[in-house]
Amino acid sequence: MTLHHSLTFSIGLLVTSTQIQAHEFWLEPSDHYTGVNQTIDITLKVGETFRGSAQPYLPEETANFVLINQTKQSITGLLGDSRPAARAQVSEGLNQLIHQTTPFSIRFGDGDERWANYIALDGLEQQLNQHADLPKTVPVTERYVRCAKSLIQVGGARVEDTLTGEMPFELVLNGSWSQLHTRTYQVTLFEQQKPLEGVLVKAFRHSDRQVVAEAYTDQDGQVNLNLPTADRYLLSGVVIRPDTDPNYDWISHWPSLTIEVVN
Repeated sequence: MTLHHSLTFSIGLLVTSTQIQAHEFWLEPSDHYTGVNQTIDITLKVGETFRGSAQPYLPEETANFVLINQTKQSITGLLGDSRPAARAQVSEGLNQLIHQTTPFSIRFGDGDERWANYIALDGLEQQLNQHADLPKTVPVTERYVRCAKSLIQVGGARVEDTLTGEMPFELVLNGSWSQLHTRTYQVTLFEQQKPLEGVLVKAFRHSDRQVVAEAYTDQDGQVNLNLPTADRYLLSGVVIRPDTDPNYDWISHWPSLTIEVVN
């Protein structure tokens, strides 16, 4: 193996390992509450327990990147090694920021403990057991798609999060509000237009990276999550299904929602 090939192979292993270790993908806007016609910075984050590294905007890995308020505007990311990955101008009312990736692929080989750890951590056993003909233990192949959403409120009017339909799986914060305060919130997970049952949804708090609440979605696709302190929160879950691509066993989607709770 030449030095060039050796370096390329090593870098490939490092990238793959980093992606495997990263259990969440989320959007970090510079502000969740701001004024009219302000420009927000948008950082793409990959990591675990709301702790991660900023990612560049890569067009080939981006399936959908939009900001929805009274209208829908496509977001063109900042190319190169820019951090933040993009900027966008927000409008009065609720601004729904959406980012979906193209599929990434991975193979868990014999003896790879990461597959079992992943299944246990994200509560996927019930979903896997619905498909008796697919492997539940290594070796396993999988593709995964990240479906991230963030809410930015402009002005003081009461607003309500709604299903955008921009991603195959989407978390929606129920109820109307002008600012989010410490209390229990109801969240619905949708598959297209249909509420989805049996998916574990966790709420991570930014300041201490703790899971402050978690629950499986009920028959109406809903969970109740107590957000106990003023902070930023990441809500996330994993949906795993048989892959229609014959080269892979499973395909997973990782819906997430970032919000800010104030006093």
